[in-house]
Amino acid sequence: MSFSSAEIKQQILAREASLREPGSQLFSQGRYEIQRVLGEGGMGITCLANEISAGNLRRPVVLKFVKDSLAPEQLTQFLNEAQLSILFNHPNLLPVYRLESEVLRIEVPKAIFSRTYDHMVYYTVMQYIDGWNVRQIVDRLRNLSITMNHDIAMYLISRICRGLHYVHQYRDENHNELGLVHRDISPENILVDRFGRIKVADFGIARAVKRGGVDTNVNAGKLIYCAPEQLDGKILDCRADIYCVGLLMYFLFTDNDRFIAEINTDHPRERIRQKMKKPPAAEELKHVNPRLAHICMVCLRENRAERYQNCEDLATDLDIFFKDSGKVVTNDILEEFLIDLFSQKPNFVSRRFISLAGTPHLEQPAYKPLRGLTPEAMPEHVSTVRMDETT
Repeated sequence: MSFSSAEIKQQILAREASLREPGSQLFSQGRYEIQRVLGEGGMGITCLANEISAGNLRRPVVLKFVKDSLAPEQLTQFLNEAQLSILFNHPNLLPVYRLESEVLRIEVPKAIFSRTYDHMVYYTVMQYIDGWNVRQIVDRLRNLSITMNHDIAMYLISRICRGLHYVHQYRDENHNELGLVHRDISPENILVDRFGRIKVADFGIARAVKRGGVDTNVNAGKLIYCAPEQLDGKILDCRADIYCVGLLMYFLFTDNDRFIAEINTDHPRERIRQKMKKPPAAEELKHVNPRLAHICMVCLRENRAERYQNCEDLATDLDIFFKDSGKVVTNDILEEFLIDLFSQKPNFVSRRFISLAGTPHLEQPAYKPLRGLTPEAMPEHVSTVRMDETT
């Protein structure tokens, strides 16, 4: 039987229309070419890859694999994180496009016949950020013997808080708050692309509250970026992330991780917990605007009832600071700052800086390391220890 071209076209159109009908299921196999391993954390391994689609179109993406796919708890947490992250939609959160899987077929030889095992490997496909994390930015500033402009630093913090507030207030399909906590707010997990767009990444999500449930994995995150209640093994809420935001503010103000000196001692947990009982000394933040120093100190209060109670209030206080000071910081200003920072000879001169500094020249605070450390003596990449990998 033969068909005319018109009849073939009609059949194609009918098949295409059927694909769009309610209840239709579409299946497609993604194609990814791994370029290199980007990093490895406590739970996952990330790789840079090219996603290849129809017409050989390519775009860079990041693939995240669970580190131990044979560990049921890790796999369950990885899949829960993927399910939530795919649903998130906020300009300050790293987009997760989809969850993919690959079947590994393993032949096990036997005396008489071989046996075949199929093992499913899951991985998430995430947006690739062409830029830097906050620690890399601070490392570059340190090499230039300057610290980050405080207004730009607080703009970073305010955007981080907006993204975190979205996560903390996230509701399920029945409009019930899940009580999500990031638990791993650290310089490595704050990404800034070349256009000055800020993204919170790596959601080691804890379900602190969900229909009366409890968080069974309190030992998540990095030891030098955690809240007192994390070390105490308490159920966490959004105020744990606020404490870590305070540590991030302290890092941007001082170019110093507050608990870095304790991490290499014999009993780092105990020493860090003791240091948490005392707020930073006034000397450590004397070069910071008093209002900003106060905001940082409120975040770092040991008693979570005395901190900001949500990230929206913290971000609002920063917005009020900018309004009262008459300063304006935008993604464009941050973009220009980063272009200059990573150029061969930074001079921080641009008309984009006028709305912030009142002049094309953006002054940078001098580098004043704590405890007598010099740029040469401080490590470019601080080694951090995850809470779930210590005893």
